[in-house]
Parts: sequence; C-alpha cells; structure tokens
Amino acid sequence: MLILKHSCFLHVPKTGGTWVKQALKQGGVDYREFAFEDDIHLGLSQCPCLDKFKFAFVRNPATLYRSYWQYKMGNGWDSRNPLERHCCSTSFHEFVEKVLRQYPGCCSRMFESFVGPEGNEIEYIGRYENLLENLLTALRMAGEAFDESAIRRCPPQNVSDKHRFQAELTPELERSIMASEQDSVKRFAYQPGFAGETPVKTP
Repeated sequence: MLILKHSCFLHVPKTGGTWVKQALKQGGVDYREFAFEDDIHLGLSQCPCLDKFKFAFVRNPATLYRSYWQYKMGNGWDSRNPLERHCCSTSFHEFVEKVLRQYPGCCSRMFESFVGPEGNEIEYIGRYENLLENLLTALRMAGEAFDESAIRRCPPQNVSDKHRFQAELTPELERSIMASEQDSVKRFAYQPGFAGETPVKTP
C-alpha cells in the first residue's frame, strides 16, 4: 500500500503495482509505503487513511491466474498461504484446476477485499489492461502533483518469465476460469480474449 499526499494506492497482487510504485517515483510523486509484516498487499480493511482518495487496479481473472502461476514458478511458493500450499504445481493446467475446485471465485473475492463491494467501492478502480492511462487519471482525480512525461517513460517492471514458464491458456481453461470468477467478470465487464497483455507502452 502506498500513501500519497492526497490519496492511497491499494496494491492488488499481479495488477501492475510494482510498475505503479516505480512510475510514481519517476514522476516525482511523494509517497510512503505502508506494510504489515512485510506484506505490501493490504486490503481496504487495513487501510490507515480511509478519508483519502483511494485507487486500485483489477485485471482479467484468466490472465491474472497465468501471471500468478508464472511468478510463483520463478520465485517460489509460499507454504504459509493455504491456496499455494494446496494448489502449487509445476503444471499450469493442474494449478488452475486445483484452484477452481478448492477455491472457486478466489480472484473475485480478492478484488472485493481491495476495492470494496459493488455499490460501495473505493473512489477509483482502474484496469491493468490500461494501466498507464488509468494511473494518470487516478492521480488527476486525486489532485496529486506529478510529471506526466516522466511517468509515460517508465519501463515495465516485475514482468513474469513467460518464455521460461509456458502457460497455455486454452479456450476451455479460459471458460472455466471466467465461469468460476463470474462475479468479477460481470462486475468489471471482462470478456474472453487477452487484448492489452502488455499494458505499459513506453517510447
């Protein structure tokens, strides 16, 4: 979680938060990091400044599953996390099947824990698929001072090793994920297909 002068950024896992942090630094935006026991992914219930303008980003659940698996394959699984302990696998398909069977709708519940329930959301919910422009919109709405050109030049950060860890997202697997995550699919109007997989475009 990042606390800015007029706002607070809630860092939803695998939605470009590492890039957001670097972009804010590069854009001259003052902020301080707020974490609990080294956990930077703190939800809305843990926000220490609910009076501030709050913003976060969501992502197509299907691509989030893939990115999450690729990141864990490269950085290791956390046995303290029940989902990872029960669902870890060197096979992307097996990982997804385990999650859908044991933790159906987990991505949708995670999104809600950061952005609030439908009808009582935080001030701004952007999309990973349009990360750069949505970040600029959030900063403008919050009244933050920033260098737009510097933010636009910020290169991608924390990109999963897609070539080393292949994760084929078949149409059947995609449909299964979208069915399990129908709450967030409907709420955020996500459709099948993966346009915008590289959301941060730099010169």
